[in-house]
Amino acid sequence: MRRIAILMGMIMILVGTFIVNFLDTYVAEEKKILTGKVYDLGEKDKYEINKAESVSDKASRFYLSGDISEVSTENGFVSYAVDSGNLKIMADTNFGTALFQPKKEQDWHIITDKTKVVDSMNLVENIGSGAIIVQTSKDGNTWINVATETDIYEKTDTLNKRTMNGEQVNAFYQTTNVQVIAGCYYRIIVAYKLERTVEPSKVLFVELKNTEQKERLEIYEFYAYNPNVNQTEKLNRTDAYEFSDVYRVDSQDGFKNPTAMQSDDPHNNWTLGKFYVSGYTDVTYDGDVPIFLKVPGDKAALWFSLEHDLNKCNGRTDVEVEYISSGSDIYFGTPTIEDFGRGALIIRKSDKNNKKERFIYTNYLEASATVGANTRVDLFEEGDYEVALDYQLHYDKPFVFGTTTTKTLTYRVFFKFKVRNGDISAFIRDVDTNQFITNANIAENGFYIDVANSQYLSISIKREVLSESLDGLVEDTKFSGVAKEGRYYKDEGVYTVTVKNLATGDSVEKRVYVGNSDILKAHIVNEISISEINERLAAGAVIDENGYISDYAQESNKEDTEIGNEVTTEIESDTEETSNTEKNVEQLDEPNEMVIDEQKQNKNDGFVLPVIMAIIVFQSIVFALKMRKKKETVTKEADVE
Repeated sequence: MRRIAILMGMIMILVGTFIVNFLDTYVAEEKKILTGKVYDLGEKDKYEINKAESVSDKASRFYLSGDISEVSTENGFVSYAVDSGNLKIMADTNFGTALFQPKKEQDWHIITDKTKVVDSMNLVENIGSGAIIVQTSKDGNTWINVATETDIYEKTDTLNKRTMNGEQVNAFYQTTNVQVIAGCYYRIIVAYKLERTVEPSKVLFVELKNTEQKERLEIYEFYAYNPNVNQTEKLNRTDAYEFSDVYRVDSQDGFKNPTAMQSDDPHNNWTLGKFYVSGYTDVTYDGDVPIFLKVPGDKAALWFSLEHDLNKCNGRTDVEVEYISSGSDIYFGTPTIEDFGRGALIIRKSDKNNKKERFIYTNYLEASATVGANTRVDLFEEGDYEVALDYQLHYDKPFVFGTTTTKTLTYRVFFKFKVRNGDISAFIRDVDTNQFITNANIAENGFYIDVANSQYLSISIKREVLSESLDGLVEDTKFSGVAKEGRYYKDEGVYTVTVKNLATGDSVEKRVYVGNSDILKAHIVNEISISEINERLAAGAVIDENGYISDYAQESNKEDTEIGNEVTTEIESDTEETSNTEKNVEQLDEPNEMVIDEQKQNKNDGFVLPVIMAIIVFQSIVFALKMRKKKETVTKEADVE
């Protein structure tokens, strides 16, 4: 009993350790409080960060929500590993409550600020009761504005219900695939003005109310990345597929009616950048549309390589990428996209059911692309993809008498591609165990088809049942046709499942038997006709529970008996040796009674356990030899045939 208790204790410790490690490894944090730094400035310092003085107050008005698996540091920034999806930046809806409702006038409190400048950034509206600015950076040094909100105290109920790219997100800001896949730095700036009452002054016995003001900044910074993406991986252009065709379009209002470039076009004979698809094994075509085939281990990715300075395109100071305040792309059915910026990237995915999902990345060229660098845009699973990069050039065209005229020209890069799995990843599972069907291809109570992540497979199924004459199979037309993933097939019969990869033309076929008929089991397992099975049964063959046929059942049973006798003889011999040993022990000096009792108990324990083990070994040997003999018999029959 003591040994059993110790063993159970050890098992409990191991199980507890496993559970703790499992939870620590696989349960991702869903919420992380952001801690920012607080800075004070003079009342007319225009919120310039380089003039700010740090104060001891702590800022914690934001938190992150998402699939965060690890927290570390990157280049001095707190770093969050985002296993899947994106991070939501959530604002504290109680922002400013205490500062707007001070207990007394001598306490600092927020006042309305009518200026529009924060650290040299011109805002569209007055700061009001406070401004929030979200910025991103590729290197942690150069920052780009991606979201701005002013007069925030008056909007506390809607701060986490903002619109991004025409769609409402339940957050103040949500990161994008482009940012997290490539790794991105984030900075949140909160700016507001404070005031408090100080000692009054007297003028001719009249007390005058005095106040003092100051500007305050709160700054939150962090880094986010996808740990499932190799951040050090480089694009190998030699093994990648290139897209680079660019067209002139009418205007930023729709980016429609593409036309070929004319010889006098300032964009003629050069491209702003090129797109590449990598991480596939092979490519085929659906008309002009490339189909990228990937196998397990491949990660199909889209890259963009910016080749020109946005402010000096093609080396010309008179041509630059212009900022677009708002625009739309009629092809994708986009509404007006605010803060379109210097190039908007739009990606639309269609699945096998033609369900469409659209991703819009505004100000893409400035915020995400770096001249001379290959930037990973996104990773792709199976689906049909359409990609557009819309942008506008500002062009100072020379005119007569040394004057120039300014022109705005609009351009579009557009292409399509498809991603498919290149293998045939369809599996047949048992309905009872959910396990893959074994090589015996027998599922007594039924099966279902699991296509894993391969969504573009053609699957057909045919069912056959035993004929009335019991010498063959006849097709059941009710079960012939297209198969459906996840559907249970439980009716007795022999099923033929054919899986075809439409992209490659390859196909596989698998037969499965549902039911408990020995004849049909043998038909599937031994791959011989039913008439032959009947002939062999008539000649004295037997079918075991796994469907294997043995034509030498009597000889096999005889050999099993002989083997059993041999093993029994060996066990009896071992028992006799044990008895002789015990007799020798009895010839030793007799110990006291307590020792004798303990020796008797130990002798009994020592005898019972070997006997039990011997019986188990005996049965195991008999079974193993029996199975080996049957397999050898089947092999001999196959060789003869």
